[in-house]
Amino acid sequence: MSEIGSNERPLRLLLVEDNPGDARLLQEELREVGTTRFEVLHVERLADAVRVVSTDPQVDAVLLDLSLPDGHGLGNIPPLLQAAPSIPLVVLTGTDDERLAVRAVHEGAQDYLVKGQVSGPLLVRALRYAIERKRVEEGLKREEAARRTAVFREQFLGILGHDLRNPLQAISGNASLLLRHGGLSEPQRKAINRISISADRMARMINDLLDFTRTRLGSGYVLERARMNLHEVLRQVVEELEVAHPRRRFELSLTGNGWGDWDADRIAQAASNLVGNAVQYSPEDTSVRVMVADAESGVRVEVHNWGLPIPTERLSSIFDPFVRAQDMRSAQRNGLGLGLYITHEIVRAHGGLLGVSSSSEEGTCFWLSLPRQYVASGLGG
Repeated sequence: MSEIGSNERPLRLLLVEDNPGDARLLQEELREVGTTRFEVLHVERLADAVRVVSTDPQVDAVLLDLSLPDGHGLGNIPPLLQAAPSIPLVVLTGTDDERLAVRAVHEGAQDYLVKGQVSGPLLVRALRYAIERKRVEEGLKREEAARRTAVFREQFLGILGHDLRNPLQAISGNASLLLRHGGLSEPQRKAINRISISADRMARMINDLLDFTRTRLGSGYVLERARMNLHEVLRQVVEELEVAHPRRRFELSLTGNGWGDWDADRIAQAASNLVGNAVQYSPEDTSVRVMVADAESGVRVEVHNWGLPIPTERLSSIFDPFVRAQDMRSAQRNGLGLGLYITHEIVRAHGGLLGVSSSSEEGTCFWLSLPRQYVASGLGG
């Protein structure tokens, strides 16, 4: 909505009045008032008014007659508010009834004017107050929505961080204890091992959901930056995945200077997501290549695999939450589709960039660039 009396576009007013004489009189009153400029759209039926406010986002206010061919009384208000709840509405009526005026405000109108008592200045003042009151109402609604979001965030994080993780840790811990206990038959050992693996996978999903909730409902990642060596982190990530996937072949190339001011745990999480994704979406008889090299203003990391190419139409949304790189028929489903989104947010919080290229000829390569030193940009940290 525009400020009344500003030098911007005229205020766009929707006049809903079926009496041509009253409509003409109101428009004349508006034309003769000071510096306030109005652009009046005039309709005679409630259905037309609903159509206009539903399709025209430039309408600043509605002046509504309560007696129309297809609507009468206070029943005219709800359809308009349902179609455009944020547009201020001033009621026009031929009845000077204080109780009706109060009821109109309770129904959602911002003001109540009596035909025959309306002058240009009074009409402009009513419209000005109506718009300002609606702004205040919308602001209060946004504040309340933000408060509820904050409460939901805290409740959700509490459920994930405590109510779910604690019993899951008990399951995982007891499964590990049973595996160390002798005397188990082979079927028993396999069953307990499956419980342990499933508990670990659930823990990773919970951590992903925690990260997702913090980034979407909170203020993003809070990084703990320290001087660290990226080469050491990448070497550890690859070694862990080599243990988890002994049949896979990994190629690690570390060149240049790996030192920088980063959050080591978050960088390890991002790298693990990318390398793990490459393992998940590529054939067992192909290699996964991880490369680190100096870049113009920092370092560049590339993770390459020879899996099926990512469809071109998916590349633009590949880092959105709950999106997976390839068709799920090409890989086992073992996550929520949050890994690449979380990786993107971690890189973004560091002031870096994350990208991908994919083709049948060149394979799939995820790359990220990180500046060595943090420069305040409002992205996190």
